[in-house]
Amino acid sequence: MTRIRWQIIRNVTVTFLLTCMVILAILAIGQLTQLLKQVASGQLPLPIVLQLLGLALPTLLVTVLPLAFFFAVYLVFNNLYRSNEMVAIRSTGTGLTGLLPGVAVVVGVVFCLELVLSLSWAPAAQRTLQAESERLANAAAEAMLQPGSFTSLPGGRVIYVGSAIGKNTHRYHEIFLSMAHGKQSDMASAAYGEIIPGNDGGLSLVLIDGQRYLGQPGQDGFKVLSFARYRVMLGNAVASNNQAGGINWGSASLSTLLNHLHDLDRRYAVTELQWRLIWPIALPLLALLAIPLAYSEPRGGGRAAGMLLGVLFLLAINNILIYVKEHMMAGKMPLYPGFFWVVLFIGMLSFYTFWRRNRDLGMLPAWFRQGVS
Repeated sequence: MTRIRWQIIRNVTVTFLLTCMVILAILAIGQLTQLLKQVASGQLPLPIVLQLLGLALPTLLVTVLPLAFFFAVYLVFNNLYRSNEMVAIRSTGTGLTGLLPGVAVVVGVVFCLELVLSLSWAPAAQRTLQAESERLANAAAEAMLQPGSFTSLPGGRVIYVGSAIGKNTHRYHEIFLSMAHGKQSDMASAAYGEIIPGNDGGLSLVLIDGQRYLGQPGQDGFKVLSFARYRVMLGNAVASNNQAGGINWGSASLSTLLNHLHDLDRRYAVTELQWRLIWPIALPLLALLAIPLAYSEPRGGGRAAGMLLGVLFLLAINNILIYVKEHMMAGKMPLYPGFFWVVLFIGMLSFYTFWRRNRDLGMLPAWFRQGVS
């Protein structure tokens, strides 16, 4: 491999790592700010915050890597143009196509990392993050119950629990519950109560051997109902993004997606699988597009024009992909070609602009520029 290609590999790699850290830090600041507010209020300890932030990083990296690599290729080639190094390189008989092998080496590494992140690491981190969030929500809900005192619950409910049965248990004596249903009074009391996990990920307090009082005593419609078990949610149910089959497709494992490719949930599995593959496939095409966008005259204007155009293009592509995903999930768009028509568009645009730049032509045809002017 020539010295020029080694320089391309080194410059693209260093710029990519620096750009990746900057973009990742910017995206992580928002999440960190929200978590630190909970630390300041005493809701979360600092070690838990760092753990949650670490679990969110793989999902952030799925978006950050293509964006950072696009900017890295753009900045490296823009610097070659502005410093006249591209002129010197081309004087040796090496054109833009001769520099592609150096870029391709880094593309191969980043492509493999992006593919592993999209298909495995990020979904696994999301599942762990959801489980940890559920655990913290359950712990917070359970901590609300203070034996011997009244506690307000979501939904305008008030609950009283007596003494705990034993140490480190989840059972209590003497349970009283008041619930508001408009103007109708709804109260319940029980001799015992036990905290158990709910099917939706939240915690429930199950009242055992008690009575429920509906309405006001002495008025029409007043009822006293006896029950053996009565279930009350302590907090709001953990939010779920399940679309079908009780599966959160965004965090489903690769094996789960493959197992549902031929059943009734095929639409969700195929859409999610294509969604995870789209950025790894588009990554080398975006790198190719960055090269012609990076062109500028030596000692010419700033480098912001091509970068701004690239940012607007990436934002537009991301919005289109989200639109396609929502419509595929809803069954309003066919599964095939699915997202891949977007990849085809990116590929055609990338190859066309690179071909014109390699032949020292403008980004736009002469007839188009004349028509606009």
